[in-house]
Amino acid sequence: MPAEPATATPIGLLAGYQPLSAVHDEMVDGNGRLHEQWAHVGRVLDGLGRHQLSQRRAEAARLLANDGVDYQRAAGEPGTARRWELDPVPLLLGSAQWAEVERGVIQRAELLNLVLADIYGPRRLLSGGLLPPELVFGHPGFHRQADQSRIPGSQQLFACAADLARDSSGAWWVLSDRTQTPSGFGYALENRLVVSRVFPSMHRDAQVHRLAPFFRTLRSALQAAAPPTAGEPRIVVLTPGPWSETAFEHAFLASYLGYSLVEGADLTVRDGRVWLRSLGQLEPVDVILRRVDSSYCDPLELRSDSLLGVPGLVEACRIGSVSVVNTLGSGVLENPGLLALLPRLCERVLGQPLHLPSVPTWWCGEPDGRRQVLARLDQLLVKPIGRELGAETKLGWELSAAERDELRRRIEARPHCWVGQERLDLATVPALTDAGLAPRHAVTRAFLVARHDSYVAMPGGLGSVATTAGGQFIAKRDATAYKDLWVLASEPEDLGGFWLRGGRQVASAEAMSSRAAENMFWLGRYAERAETVGRLLRVVSDRRNDFPDGVNPAGTACLRSLLGALAQLTGTHPGFAPDDADISAALLDLLTDSSRTGSLAFAVRRMRDAAYPVRDQLSGDTWVVLGALERELLDPADPARGAALASGTLSRVLTSLLALSGLAAESMVHDQGWRFMNAGRRLERALQICALLRSTVAVAHDTATDSLLLESLLTSAESIITYRRRYRSHAQLSTVLDLLLLDPDNPRSVGHQIDRLSEDVAAVARRDGAGRLTEPERLVLEISTALRLTDLTPLAEANPDGGRPGIAAFLDRLTGLLERAGDALDTAHFTHLLPQQPMPTLADAGTATHLRLV
Repeated sequence: MPAEPATATPIGLLAGYQPLSAVHDEMVDGNGRLHEQWAHVGRVLDGLGRHQLSQRRAEAARLLANDGVDYQRAAGEPGTARRWELDPVPLLLGSAQWAEVERGVIQRAELLNLVLADIYGPRRLLSGGLLPPELVFGHPGFHRQADQSRIPGSQQLFACAADLARDSSGAWWVLSDRTQTPSGFGYALENRLVVSRVFPSMHRDAQVHRLAPFFRTLRSALQAAAPPTAGEPRIVVLTPGPWSETAFEHAFLASYLGYSLVEGADLTVRDGRVWLRSLGQLEPVDVILRRVDSSYCDPLELRSDSLLGVPGLVEACRIGSVSVVNTLGSGVLENPGLLALLPRLCERVLGQPLHLPSVPTWWCGEPDGRRQVLARLDQLLVKPIGRELGAETKLGWELSAAERDELRRRIEARPHCWVGQERLDLATVPALTDAGLAPRHAVTRAFLVARHDSYVAMPGGLGSVATTAGGQFIAKRDATAYKDLWVLASEPEDLGGFWLRGGRQVASAEAMSSRAAENMFWLGRYAERAETVGRLLRVVSDRRNDFPDGVNPAGTACLRSLLGALAQLTGTHPGFAPDDADISAALLDLLTDSSRTGSLAFAVRRMRDAAYPVRDQLSGDTWVVLGALERELLDPADPARGAALASGTLSRVLTSLLALSGLAAESMVHDQGWRFMNAGRRLERALQICALLRSTVAVAHDTATDSLLLESLLTSAESIITYRRRYRSHAQLSTVLDLLLLDPDNPRSVGHQIDRLSEDVAAVARRDGAGRLTEPERLVLEISTALRLTDLTPLAEANPDGGRPGIAAFLDRLTGLLERAGDALDTAHFTHLLPQQPMPTLADAGTATHLRLV
């Protein structure tokens, strides 16, 4: 490889950068001088210095947290997600370097596409002996059910990725191919967005190729992949669900591309077509960008125990009524045994040598390869040809003699299942550490998508570096940070392929799955529940501060009533007593213990759980707020924080909840998703107001106690200022009830919630041909009528025993109607599917004459 031009020797921060001996470094040459492509970026980094770079790294982490970027989140478990570790110092490739890589990965994609089309088509490579049958048919990624299934066009491999690395001499090698559901597109784009914000002028002045044109190509390719009869195709992104390790990317891609994010249960196959279970009807689906492994995509023909797929999807693909990309069965190309065969396949199929070599690999199914591997077990990485085979990658140099003997026996028993690979000494890149810039080994993932009869490579990619000195990414054992790959343009970029187009206007019909609507509904309900509990906790805290010694009878009685209301709203039994020695700890638990049903943290946790499956429906600013709430309440708590921070925590949480409410009101389009979220919020607020009134005013107290209690009640309901301005002389229970129950202009009254709920319910109603009211509409109308016809004055009167049975009965009736309205909304719009069950075999069925698939 010819020597790369270099600039002058760096000074300052970069002068302390010490590349490894006899190892190619991306930033400096053997004499310590900057490579040409690093001239501008190196000067900027040098000028910033270590302190400024540390601040930029912290800013990158903050931006990632605000965007809700995470990895490998465990279902329902707060604080379990891995942070996305981004090193903001980019990887750089000059134009000439990128041209070499681009040519190699495009050739590789074209070759793999032809191999894939042949495996599930004429199988000439198999019959001609170029592909050993046991290598293909013995791989878990091969699915006979996908045989002869095709998508329109010549490119049957829709998208792929290649993991690349330079060795110590600077030569490029391909470590592996990703063809199943190549992940990283979205993370690469997110990295670019964050790094360009952290280093705005450096990014602008470096003339970096933009990523947006690649994603426009991806969008065009998805439309081109639709069946010929599709017209304006409906495209969806199929995800395993919000707890998939790359769920962020699935939602991010769906949102960025403008497609619906769906799970398997949102789709159904009827009459040979795939349909989306949207609200009230079935919407045809033409293209599925799948992020679910092939074997899980159809429990009828593939894995019968899968709960992630769509029964009948394989048959729909055979018919050609839907295009699934990547095509089912494309994971067979991830077989590392193919790496040993690609050079001769390239010569035979494309008639040219392989431009980018694969890491030296020997397949044990061939006698020569098996001899090589067995003779060098102590020097090679030995891995199964498929991850599903239950064996792990073995690092031969770390195995004991007994372990190598055991591995040898396993290889000899099933040789076609194993490969051996050379261990590469990788080149290094500059990584930002606490001590400044230091060389670290790096791997890069390049992405490609089909266009016409070839492929387009993303002019960038997802870099990853070992965070420890000497880390080599072997078998995923080393801690990893990620980098943005910058491809520097040698001339102004051609701004072609714009999104904006002339011609006929085409608007896609709005469609939302029942699952998404239900999550939006509960997002609204839990957000309102969290706000109600937070406000009441703040009022209780204030009253405890007002009457700390318990000597004021009215204050003590008011506090006792408020604690009872708090116990009622949060489901805390048997409740609290003002003189309870552990009341401070109990109140702190109600604030911060997410495992305690009814607590504020529990409501925020459930709100987050409802938001994750529909993050494609929510704006980026919404995730800033949700991220702040999660960090405040759901991250592992510092034991040193103690109760002293409780008031500050409560204030910050309420601020975030108010911000979330404001975003929902002013920044979201009032579409179906918003209607369900708003309906959930209005229904929950009405229920909470009724519960708060029921637990505080159903029993009369002395004048002093009732005065404090009504003041506390109005404060908790955010109506104290309005009440004082309207009723300046004195307070009365009937006027308080009028403001909180009937006043249509008070955004905190039950009447106001019912008016708004009526609008939302009507907007999503599915009426019959006669135009009759739906059950949710009828119940909301009944609640509205009950409120309008009620005279509150007699209801506020107390009987001789001090009870107020009139208001208690009225509130109980309202609560019952509201709960029925919520149930009616659920029944009318939300589809609760029974879990899929594997179809029993005849042997399982015994003498039974009927087989059922639930």
